[in-house]
Amino acid sequence: MLPDFIIIGAMKSGTSSLFHYLQLHPEVGMSAIKEVDFFIAENNYGKGVDWYRSQFTGNFSKYGEASPNYSKAHYFAGVPQRMHDLLPDVKLIYLVRDPIERIISHYTHNYSEGREHRTIEEALETLSDNHYVMCSKYFWQLNHFMEYYQGAQILVMPSRELKYERHSALQRVFAFVGVDEMFYDPAYEEQKHQSSQKRRKGRLSRLVLESPLIKTLKYYIPDAIKDPIKKATRPEITKPTLRPELRDKLREYLQPDVEKLQAFTGYSFSSWDI
Repeated sequence: MLPDFIIIGAMKSGTSSLFHYLQLHPEVGMSAIKEVDFFIAENNYGKGVDWYRSQFTGNFSKYGEASPNYSKAHYFAGVPQRMHDLLPDVKLIYLVRDPIERIISHYTHNYSEGREHRTIEEALETLSDNHYVMCSKYFWQLNHFMEYYQGAQILVMPSRELKYERHSALQRVFAFVGVDEMFYDPAYEEQKHQSSQKRRKGRLSRLVLESPLIKTLKYYIPDAIKDPIKKATRPEITKPTLRPELRDKLREYLQPDVEKLQAFTGYSFSSWDI
């Protein structure tokens, strides 16, 4: 099997939650692992199409995957073209959130994983070509896909709708994908992957969670098992705040991209601090 739809991002915008909710739909078969990253040359593209097909099993009407790295064109080049070469008719779902809040969440995630050692002020000292900032330039990222896919193949959804208007948001997603939009599961009442309190990886956490066995199996281990391990082995950290001057600088830098996204989607994004 090959996917009928792909959640392309954005990172830290609710992709894990949407992946989980779609898994519950009886007509939808999601990939064996969430972040397949097949169309990224540096990751799994070299494994070949047969490997990619093997990620989709079972008897379902529609199949899908979610790889937020696909919408990091500044970092992973050529994704839309590779995708279109294999899947010219695939549908794309792009979740977006307040760009500045996404940047803070992205930084906090990297810091908690031990991949970021700078303060957030240091990490955002230069905005041009900044990895955190580029991931929040949603229209710029989306424009790379629009070179190959028609607008009717793309669904842009504010992650705020998935959080606060979940039923109607999921109905839109189901209708877009082409499955029963009225399907409901009681688990849809649950908020998945809440991240208000992060924990930083320490030596003990790395020994446990980065052992060869766990790294191999991490995508298959339920959160109910992983989360208590993280809680027991990682110290809590506090989400950073931005100086008003830096926040203003980010607003000014991101505003043109937000305006283009508004024009493309028809959304006002009035809740965003831009």
